[in-house]
Amino acid sequence: MKLFGLTGTAGSGKDTVAELMCEMFGMHNYSTGDFVRASTRFLFDLPPDENPIRDQLFMVATQLRELNQSTTVQMGVLQAKERNFDYQIISGIRSIGEMKALKEAGGIMIAVDADPKVRHERIMSRARDEESKRSLEEFLKQDSYENEGVADGDMKGIKYVIEEADIVITNEDTLEDLKAQIKEKLTNYL
Repeated sequence: MKLFGLTGTAGSGKDTVAELMCEMFGMHNYSTGDFVRASTRFLFDLPPDENPIRDQLFMVATQLRELNQSTTVQMGVLQAKERNFDYQIISGIRSIGEMKALKEAGGIMIAVDADPKVRHERIMSRARDEESKRSLEEFLKQDSYENEGVADGDMKGIKYVIEEADIVITNEDTLEDLKAQIKEKLTNYL
């Protein structure tokens, strides 16, 4: 089994990269965000089809990381083993501790990023939740908080994971450009 971790800033195109990796290389994507959303729905007694708000998700994810940095990554590894996947993406890695757990399991860390203004425009255009109504200034404030993380050491956030990633993909151009970057940068790891 080959493991790939995927991190990225809000609106950078993490989900698109994960989808393309699945299509292009026959990989399976385990989303830590899906795990956190399911846990958040359970904890806040929300209906199964309701999308929790970002602040609730951040609170639950932070608590999970404080309990054990590797929980979400370990669940992705367990899923891959139980389902006998050859290639598993564990997407949504957001802290140094999660990245360390991925690396300890033999994983390769991939980061996706884009200019903050581009990311804000993408989030506004998808109008998925209340986050899409935030001004650029509000977005940048939340973005900085999430990218820094909540503490030092293993709780450092996305910014630090990107700095230590094995592969960095910049997603500011066309879908064709994104596909070409993925093919070029991942082929040696397959």
